[in-house]
Amino acid sequence: MASRIGQTVAPLLSLAAILAVASCSSEPSPPGTVGGAAGTGGGASGASQSGTGGQLPAPSGGSSAAGNSGSGGGSGAGIGGAGAGGLAGNTATAGGGTAGGGGGSGGSGGSGGGGPVFHIFMLMGQSNMAGVAMAEEGDKNTDPRLLVWGGCNQPDGQWNTANPPLSDCPGGSGINLSSSVDPGIWFGKTLLEKLPAGHTIGLVGTAESGESINTFISGGEHHERILEKIAAVKGAENARFAGIIFHQGESDNTSETWPGKVVQLYDEVKAAFGVSYEVPFILGELPAGGCCSAHNVRIHEAADLLPMGSWISQDGTEVMDAYHFDHASVLIMGKRYGEKMIEQLGW
Repeated sequence: MASRIGQTVAPLLSLAAILAVASCSSEPSPPGTVGGAAGTGGGASGASQSGTGGQLPAPSGGSSAAGNSGSGGGSGAGIGGAGAGGLAGNTATAGGGTAGGGGGSGGSGGSGGGGPVFHIFMLMGQSNMAGVAMAEEGDKNTDPRLLVWGGCNQPDGQWNTANPPLSDCPGGSGINLSSSVDPGIWFGKTLLEKLPAGHTIGLVGTAESGESINTFISGGEHHERILEKIAAVKGAENARFAGIIFHQGESDNTSETWPGKVVQLYDEVKAAFGVSYEVPFILGELPAGGCCSAHNVRIHEAADLLPMGSWISQDGTEVMDAYHFDHASVLIMGKRYGEKMIEQLGW
């Protein structure tokens, strides 16, 4: 069901190592209940065998964490799937245990193997997601737990410390300038406040200025670029596709078919990641002071059609022209996206 929230300021937390890229051999666990079923333990020889995944495969392939090898023996040695103390609605923060130990009870929602989870979020939409207002010193990020795939002004094809703007620049219509700020950076900074210890956030920006939703779905000119980015990032070590934030609609103002195309985009992104579980899809309202606030009724409709859809309010924001949020409003919307995602993930 659609919902709306206010804003908070999220402080930056301590640094952590950037995650290496590695092949992901199984589908990450979906959001679910606390903990997870026990994996099958190592064999009698123990020393060279680790347990297999639990009820659902773990992001890194389902092998148990350290503690399963050595004196293993028998079913139930260690925890291969979800950890014993998982976060409700998201992933477990701990995996394997001592040889012979049983698994957590019930449900899914684990990052097996005890490794830190790499939470991947898609940033999608047109110019208000790409960024138009000029960036300021306070928009910068130095925390390596908050990463971006490529990003404007940074090397393409790798994970970089996230700094705005996060989508490719200059953008389809030349609006996304290299000196702009986008809501995605403040979305990420807000998530850091509740990020589980040892975990990392990966942001993937695919926003294009001035574009209809038709260009993002199958058959559209930007669709293949979206698929290319997903293919490049989904194999990261302990990666988990965690959610989408979406700010778009000015180019499709009041279109009756738009909500259904939002659902199509969600389904196509999920299929590209190769997951069957649902993730939060958060839509942002268009500014009341701009051209296209009449489209907000469609935004609410789309949120109601999505399995984990919700929307955030533009109340209290202002525009710098007919279409775009001013700097203060970009921060407001970014923080609201973050707060809503935290709520949806149960962090």
